[in-house]
Amino acid sequence: MEENNINYTTAPPVESENSLTAGNLKQTVSHKRKRLKNDHLIIALSGIIGVMAWIVFFTLGMLIDSSQYRATLSTNFTWFKFIMTMLTFMPSNIAILCLVSAFTGGCSSLLVIKKAQKELGLTDESTNKSNSQIFMNESPFSSMLRGILVFFAFLAGVFITSSNALTAPTAQAYTQAAGVVSMLAFLVGYDPTMFRNLINLTEKIKGSS
Repeated sequence: MEENNINYTTAPPVESENSLTAGNLKQTVSHKRKRLKNDHLIIALSGIIGVMAWIVFFTLGMLIDSSQYRATLSTNFTWFKFIMTMLTFMPSNIAILCLVSAFTGGCSSLLVIKKAQKELGLTDESTNKSNSQIFMNESPFSSMLRGILVFFAFLAGVFITSSNALTAPTAQAYTQAAGVVSMLAFLVGYDPTMFRNLINLTEKIKGSS
């Protein structure tokens, strides 16, 4: 009598669709957290570099007299004199300070809004955004470009008040101009709506007085 040999094959367990979905969701959340942490680190480092650059450019404009380079630049042009003139001459130095301040403000606002979105569970794809949130979510380089508007306003104000303030500035005049212009550029880079609110507040104070 022949014996019937029955071979049993054990199949690997099939994962359920729910377990796969949960695993993919967990992996996606972990990836987003890691990317968000890396983005925060890059933005923070960019902001620190911006602050250090502002200190360097302010120190150059404060301590070095550009007249020694400008005097012979037209007759004996060298790249060293040109670069030093650009870094130390008050108009170009103030322009650089405006760009750096606006860039630093953009980095600061981006860090703040990303932290707020993380705490509140919001996403960048949210449609109901205020103007302030839109500005704070933009790239710091876009914020930096707005800083040049502050420099244009500074040039217009200097032209109206005094024509000698740029060619022969004193240390006190440069310090005041650099401080005020940098503060306004930072606000414009951080959130332009704050600059608008500051103007409205100034107008209210003048009206009440």
